[in-house]
Amino acid sequence: MHAPVLHRDWVDDDFGVTALGSSYHNDWSRYTNDPIDHALSYLGPTGDPAFPILLIEDLRRLVFSPLSDEELGRLWGALGDPLGASPTFDGAERAWLHRLLEAVTRLAVKRGAREAQWAELPGCSPEPTDSVAAEHQRLIPEVLVMTGLLDRARDGDSGPALATRLAVEGCVTLVCPELGFRFLLHALDRFGCDLRMPDYTRLKNLSSAFGHGPFIVSAHRYLLG
Repeated sequence: MHAPVLHRDWVDDDFGVTALGSSYHNDWSRYTNDPIDHALSYLGPTGDPAFPILLIEDLRRLVFSPLSDEELGRLWGALGDPLGASPTFDGAERAWLHRLLEAVTRLAVKRGAREAQWAELPGCSPEPTDSVAAEHQRLIPEVLVMTGLLDRARDGDSGPALATRLAVEGCVTLVCPELGFRFLLHALDRFGCDLRMPDYTRLKNLSSAFGHGPFIVSAHRYLLG
């Protein structure tokens, strides 16, 4: 997310690919035909195109990133149902994200968006091309420090948590630190990582620096030990 002034009304709560990915609850397949159908149902057929545009921006950054399918799978898995009900793509994560991007793009155009709104995204990591991306880039070291919280994963989850930590760090440094930060928050949930108040405060401060509203981090407050 690189336009906090334009998107201020849409980033109080989670948004983009992290919001969509976490919406595949354990009963999603009872009400929709497939993962794309669920995504379109979640977004709705009408309304302001701002939310789909934010999703398109996230998806374009991921699809055209240097991250491997395995890394993309780790990021997607950080958003999902810990009981395993979320859709998985077995090494075809980039192809899945590309299909999702195409479907959401068609929806956004139907809702009045213009391709010019996402045709040329500002460069982010590792070479920012606008002032907002450059400011986000300045936050990378602090986000990378916070990925260490994944070392507090539940017993038995240390291996997957480490692999997810590496994927998040790749997203932060090679794709977008703001997007990587949102994946980190969900990964902390996914692996039941205990937070202490200083950790929570640092996460809140980082979120504010990225231009988020008040609920992006507070949704994870229950992790406070």
